[in-house]
Amino acid sequence: MKKNKLIVLTLGLVGLLSACGTTGLNSASRSSASSSGAASITSSSAEVCSGEANGGTSLPAQPSKDVTYPTALPAATEPTVALHYRRSDAKYSTWTLWLWAKGSDGLTYAFNYQDDFGVTAYYPLSTFGASTETASLGFIIYYLSGTSWVKDVSTDCFIDFSAITKENNVYNAYILSGDTTIYTSPDLTKNDVISGALFSGISTVGWTANKKVSSFELDENGSQIAEGEVCATSGTITLPKAASVVNSYVLKLTFATSQKVLQKSVSTTALYKLTSFDDNYAYDGADLGAVYASAKTVFKVWSPISSAVTLNLYLKGTPSEDPTPYATYPMSKGDKGVFSSSVEGDLSGKYYTYAVTNQFFANKEIVDPYAKGCGLNGARGMVVNFAAADPAGWDEVTPKPYDRKSLVVWETHVADVTSSATWTGTESNREKYPGLVESGTTYTSPTYGKTVTTGFDHIKELGVNAVQIMPIFDQANDEANPTFNWGYNPLNYNCLEGVYSTNPSDGYTRIREFKNVVQKFNEAGINVIMDVVYNHVSGLEGSNFDVLMPGYYFRYNADGTASNGSGCGNETASEMKMFRKFMIDSTGFWAQEYKLGGFRFDLMGLHDLETMNEVTAHLKTINPSICVYGEPWTGGTTTLASDLQAKQANGNSFVGYGAFNDGMRDALIKGGLHASSELGWVTDSTKTSSADVTSILAGLKGTTLNNGVTIADPDKTTNYVTCHDNYTLRDRLYVSGGVGSSGSTLAKAGVLANSFPLLSQGTSFMLSGDEFSRTKADNSNSYNASYKINELNYDLKARFSDFVGYYEKLIALKTSVDGLHLKAAAAASVEVEALANGEIIKQVFKDTAASKEYVAYHVSGDATTAYPSIDLTGYDLYLDTFGNARSGSFIPSKYEVIVGVKSL
Repeated sequence: MKKNKLIVLTLGLVGLLSACGTTGLNSASRSSASSSGAASITSSSAEVCSGEANGGTSLPAQPSKDVTYPTALPAATEPTVALHYRRSDAKYSTWTLWLWAKGSDGLTYAFNYQDDFGVTAYYPLSTFGASTETASLGFIIYYLSGTSWVKDVSTDCFIDFSAITKENNVYNAYILSGDTTIYTSPDLTKNDVISGALFSGISTVGWTANKKVSSFELDENGSQIAEGEVCATSGTITLPKAASVVNSYVLKLTFATSQKVLQKSVSTTALYKLTSFDDNYAYDGADLGAVYASAKTVFKVWSPISSAVTLNLYLKGTPSEDPTPYATYPMSKGDKGVFSSSVEGDLSGKYYTYAVTNQFFANKEIVDPYAKGCGLNGARGMVVNFAAADPAGWDEVTPKPYDRKSLVVWETHVADVTSSATWTGTESNREKYPGLVESGTTYTSPTYGKTVTTGFDHIKELGVNAVQIMPIFDQANDEANPTFNWGYNPLNYNCLEGVYSTNPSDGYTRIREFKNVVQKFNEAGINVIMDVVYNHVSGLEGSNFDVLMPGYYFRYNADGTASNGSGCGNETASEMKMFRKFMIDSTGFWAQEYKLGGFRFDLMGLHDLETMNEVTAHLKTINPSICVYGEPWTGGTTTLASDLQAKQANGNSFVGYGAFNDGMRDALIKGGLHASSELGWVTDSTKTSSADVTSILAGLKGTTLNNGVTIADPDKTTNYVTCHDNYTLRDRLYVSGGVGSSGSTLAKAGVLANSFPLLSQGTSFMLSGDEFSRTKADNSNSYNASYKINELNYDLKARFSDFVGYYEKLIALKTSVDGLHLKAAAAASVEVEALANGEIIKQVFKDTAASKEYVAYHVSGDATTAYPSIDLTGYDLYLDTFGNARSGSFIPSKYEVIVGVKSL
């Protein structure tokens, strides 16, 4: 996931109408009443506490619009939203909407009417899903510039219908361009809103409102425990006794102007952070979830605040096919707040859910967070007998014990490998797990007259020894009707995603198919690395974590809104003991059961150091050589203290795991968040600084050098120039304008860029398809673009087959030469130097096992071609990426990579 990637998520806003970019108050601060249902009371303080106007204002007349939409809205025969949008320039023709309801994917919708305010999007709520009216509607106002979105405001916005008075079946919401407030009338009136209500200590409650309040009342389990008069928009209430997390607390506020009484449940998040809570409730058992045996299955789930949990058993995993449980069992609440139930008989392949009741939810049906198998769309967990899903020979499968510094990691998406028409394997395997490991596929290019291997055979031929697969855990997708998605929308962490299965309705099929993937890669000497996304969930409200323990598993701002360090609407709280335990248990399960060779952590900076250290330590008890690395940054501002974050600045505190070296990447190609027009060392070394050259030299030694941070340890450095985020390497070089449009030149510049991570100390990483100059049609954020945009087009392999051969030779050096696998002390003294004012980078490394020495010259994309000569005297030519027969002394060409070898 990139730092600024737009992800449309299904997150609701509860009790707060005027907000964009957050999910509103946390799950434990849910509104129990809205203005439409509020009671009016008389308060003596109302006479002396003056309120304020509702924010109404008179807007100037709208200039002539550049659209001609109808003006008369049709009568609404069902609940309907009218989203009114106003721009001061009255230019609407290019603007459109992305709309989504909680639990659904987003789609583009046009503005279809106009009025004196501006333009209007007028749609029945049923368009977005049956539960939209009781949940929320998310929206983004944008237009497309090429393949990029230009948004009116930078954050996602949400309409809470409980905060709008419905008139003639229509909910009217009014939006001003550049304003994150959602108004309830064309004169910009604001509703009364309780903005926050949460415990600030064991016996204090803090609250905020958007208008002055004249009095308050605080109830515990329905009985009043505090009341008082105020004249303020915020305050603190002291309880007569210490609060308890198992009790329900409701705040009632009387607004001074309207005399309306609104109420909101008080968040108990702060109470969960007390030492006494962990002492009483933190559970360390290894038996959460459904523990299967042929004689019986024991179900356990942690939910200390719940009063009741019921186990539902189903024959099928698809609710529409099997709506009623065939058996239900009340679960018993035991020590540490763990509910359990033991069911006799062989439940292999049966599906199950929990119905949870607490002060925030009544009999709410959810999937077990620890479920290890799922049915269609992850709507139900499955009881799994994993032995029944093992392919023949599975017991002999074991991750290869590679030194992480010898790895070349090839990152791909399950579908990308087989989605192109140039992949000619079994049609039913296309974009599925089996397609990843189907052998014998080739493509003959009618344009280039060559036949090349594709898919699995291409990967093996390339010679990489690790494949990182983009998220394969269960995601919030429609598995019956797949659309392309990168997969950074977690639903059920311990289940496999069904979109990639040939039968997503059967939980066992996806397990068997993925185990076969791991086995086939293992037989080819390739470890599978799993891309994991524990930093956020697809939708906070109503998620299994949220229902079981509202306010516990996520981070929140001081006002009770969800912290959004992921940029996706929420972030999980790894520092909380039970989520830390979940991460340790979950990664351990994947490593043990699926015999993975490593993990790549998305937005690892959102996880705390202690958790990441413990996760890695546990994984190494399962597989001592397991490779763990992650993105050492966040996707936004987090409430986790800076010194606790597993981010780049704290990289020297990483124990047993590493992170991406974006310092070398940015020096080479100015990737990441740099403007696409910026030129790096590869595109034009004269436009780069001495600091960039220093970062490149450091990267070759396995040292991360970036923003004043130095991590001089190859075991903590993953070197790369491109990954799934941002542009492909070819596209980045092209849009920069520094290389030109020649396919051959772009391919030469591309192999130059990748020659650095492939010949560096530390872990080497590359994006699939870079070896044949892969393009995504210059799309810089293809997370939901299409299968076509994201495909691996093997016609490019036929076109650039020579370059694929160059990559194969570079990869062979990295995976086999021990002089590229050095530990920190030895790596610090390897010979690397900048020649000709940094225009040429030279390195020397040894293969002690084969008694050989290699010299490599990397020639930059200087604006001139007046390079000094270099000398290969004494070396035989191992590789020249221009196909030249180099020897002796010669003047190289820009973008050229030359590697010589001699016996020692």
